[in-house]
Amino acid sequence: MMGKREAVKAILEGKGADRIPVIMNAFSLPVARYGYTMPEVMASPEKMTECMVGTRRALGYDGLCIGAYGGIAAMMGGHLPNSEGMVVGNGEDVVHSMEDIEKLRPYDVEKCPQMKNLLRTIELMRAEEPEEPIYAILHVPAAVAFTLMGAKPAFKAMIKNPELFQALAAYVEDAVVESCKVLIDAGLDFLWFPMPNFGGYCISRKSYEKCISESNIRANKRIKDYGAKIVIHTCGLYDDRFDLVLKESGDAWHISDTQTKKVKDEYGDQISLMGNIPCVSVLMEGTEQQVYDFAYQECMDGARDGRFILSGDCDVSPLTPDENVMAAVRAAKDAEKVLFGNT
Repeated sequence: MMGKREAVKAILEGKGADRIPVIMNAFSLPVARYGYTMPEVMASPEKMTECMVGTRRALGYDGLCIGAYGGIAAMMGGHLPNSEGMVVGNGEDVVHSMEDIEKLRPYDVEKCPQMKNLLRTIELMRAEEPEEPIYAILHVPAAVAFTLMGAKPAFKAMIKNPELFQALAAYVEDAVVESCKVLIDAGLDFLWFPMPNFGGYCISRKSYEKCISESNIRANKRIKDYGAKIVIHTCGLYDDRFDLVLKESGDAWHISDTQTKKVKDEYGDQISLMGNIPCVSVLMEGTEQQVYDFAYQECMDGARDGRFILSGDCDVSPLTPDENVMAAVRAAKDAEKVLFGNT
């Protein structure tokens, strides 16, 4: 049977694996289990490694998340006042015109404290868990633009002033690509790109194609030129735009708010899948048996060709019972026996 990193690599390369990795996308859960806050772990590679490695070992799933990178918006726009006139330092809600784009500071990945912490975290995690796939949560240029504009102004701009949104996404593209390259060079196994604000619950297909997809196509191609593997998290309703996401050079889709079998039937010959246990209604609120049954069926629907990673449909809630996570892991192991003859 393949090793864990080998299996994930094969799945993301579209070759298939003889095991079903269980990467629960557990970020909030380990932090809460150890009594830390998000700012604490993001500022401390040691605490991040402690809670991520400890929780993974305790619950038995695969993969380690080094954290979510917000250094680009903070470094470029952290000095600017937001729409309420306050300078809070995170770069959120500070760009509302073409003139504001010109006020952004240059991005220097080598001087970013957040990036230094992530690189140190990779070192610590790799020393602790050499066989575990390690990944980071990063934001595509459009998502960085969304942060810099703030949610309400960004949604408004996509409809009434798409040129502004497009210009901002293009402006931060180099910073995103450079950040991804540094992490890949440091030995990261894959990049996880969340897109929670760009599905059908939030914007139209037309806005997605014009403001998001065109940017993703351009940026992701550059990132993959450095050898990166990309998992695109289609957070929310994407059924009406999966054909657009397909053009964005992802190696896998981490799906939610849809049916794995449906997506597999329509796109499974072109893309690997990750998902799709509902994090609230099943993982958090379901019984251990309900989680097992759901997870087992997900594996049977998604992993017959060996190109599937079992996961929750988003970030696993801190309120999720340990036994439910372990039930999902057990279901994947049992599905492996049926699909691949593993013992």
